[in-house]
Amino acid sequence: MTKTTDDGDSELGENTTWNLVTQANYDRDGDHDLTTTIIAAIADHEDVSPTEITQPVLYDCVDIAALEDAFFGPKARGEKRDSIGTAEFQYGEYRVEVASSGWVSIYSSQ
Repeated sequence: MTKTTDDGDSELGENTTWNLVTQANYDRDGDHDLTTTIIAAIADHEDVSPTEITQPVLYDCVDIAALEDAFFGPKARGEKRDSIGTAEFQYGEYRVEVASSGWVSIYSSQ
């Protein structure tokens, strides 16, 4: 799967082609938080330990708490707060897409 950006926000320049390199599924009721799911997916792709993925700091790239709360947050007024959609951000050389379904997709331009 590939996707092309033309928004100019990428440090890699306009019209960058991104190739899907790995996916992971975030389970809001599971043992890992969204941060761990994202970092573990990137580490798996790079074939390194998640503790070796330190730069850039994920929290400098995206507000994970807000993202997690918007898509997977606790019940509000007794009803689940299930948003529908995706959020994308650049993390170093990767483009990360988090879907409200829980799928985390990691893309690389290389």
